[in-house]
Amino acid sequence: MTLSDLLRDVRMSFAPAPQPSFGNLDNATSMALTAAILQAVPFLWMVSILGVDDPHAPRFDPLKPTLRSGRKAQARFMVPAKPSKRAHQYEEMDSSVIWTWQQLAQMLEGLDQRQANNLLEELALAAFGDDLIRVGFHGQSAAVNTDPVANPNGEDVMMGWPALAKAADPEGLRVLRDEVTFSTSGKGDFADLDSMVYALIEKLPEAYRQDPRLVVMVGGDLLRAHQKAYLKAGQVRDKTQRMKIADLGFVSHQHMPGTYLAITLVENLQVLTVNHTHRLTVGDVDDLASWGIRYNRAQSYALGEPTAYAAFDAITLATEE
Repeated sequence: MTLSDLLRDVRMSFAPAPQPSFGNLDNATSMALTAAILQAVPFLWMVSILGVDDPHAPRFDPLKPTLRSGRKAQARFMVPAKPSKRAHQYEEMDSSVIWTWQQLAQMLEGLDQRQANNLLEELALAAFGDDLIRVGFHGQSAAVNTDPVANPNGEDVMMGWPALAKAADPEGLRVLRDEVTFSTSGKGDFADLDSMVYALIEKLPEAYRQDPRLVVMVGGDLLRAHQKAYLKAGQVRDKTQRMKIADLGFVSHQHMPGTYLAITLVENLQVLTVNHTHRLTVGDVDDLASWGIRYNRAQSYALGEPTAYAAFDAITLATEE
């Protein structure tokens, strides 16, 4: 089977029809594509990827945490929901994986159609999901023409979760603006991550401080400095101790900024995509010297409940002697 034959008959597991049928995806195929991306990138388990029918309609925030059960003599006890409404800015998003024909010839040599389909799909879905996380943690603005050289982490693609949290907290009540220094020798503002996280918990509304869904998100540089100081070689700790900071579970990811530290509810991080805007293109690219898989949609990042997010805006790692 020639390379041209393999590429002509490429199929995706979430859209089993052959390549010519790709283009604007129906809702079922769009949902299947989203599910496939979630499965390809494990970190996305804690991100809510939601479809939106009307991009111009404001979304209702969750119900405010308050008591909603009780009784009233000679009447019904009722508590109005009073959800607030927020509008989101959706931007057109292009994601792609492009190969030259020479690269494809090397990659797909000796593979049958099923194996080629699986390999190309795995690479594409992993790249698409990876960028969701990269932009989600680094995005600051939405440029008309993005510059991946000047902004290698998608800082100019669209506002991500930390930027949205900061914008939603102009007074700095939960996203703390003052720069702090982390020094395990005690020469800075904080000497361990536990005390930093306890400080953040105090900044959350009281209703969220004991919420079992709370999770710590910590950048790799900060986590390594903490573990290097407090998890000595040969030190015995049980699995529960190794997996918690301030008695909360934590997650870290390569695309979090190195000194990032925040707490929020699991699934409070959201990616909103406008329904009926999903488009998948598979085939030759422009000059016919390349071939690729391209995914286009209208998208926005959001926080389900902005007040359920607390973070340090700027952390400096002290140089320990």
